[in-house]
Amino acid sequence: MPVQLMKDVVTWMVIVIIVLGLPACSGMIGGQDEILIGLTNDAARFVLQPQQPNPVNTGLPSLDALNQKWRVQRMTPVFPDVSPNDPAAVRHGLAGVYKLAVPKGTNLRVMIQEYQSDPNVAYAEINTPVETK
Repeated sequence: MPVQLMKDVVTWMVIVIIVLGLPACSGMIGGQDEILIGLTNDAARFVLQPQQPNPVNTGLPSLDALNQKWRVQRMTPVFPDVSPNDPAAVRHGLAGVYKLAVPKGTNLRVMIQEYQSDPNVAYAEINTPVETK
């Protein structure tokens, strides 16, 4: 295969990957957009009603303010049967992981940056569904 043709094929492959990946990154799929946050182990222990937290009354004022600012509609535990006091869950980072649902069209990249700057949040990322076969 000639070198120029190979470069063209690679360029088109990159463009296709970028274009197909944009909907997941921009958060424009479905009626609501979602991010995942993982609270620090210390913060997870202070969440009021960890199995069904009120997004604007979590027990963590900085998180409440962010949730209110970004109009979080639901805050759902990813691992609902995990206690924030379970040593194994804490060790493996399973305590305090939540899915935040926000209105469609929310700028998830900016939202994630703000959550990542909160000292109670260990990480924040776009919720990208993964399917196994």
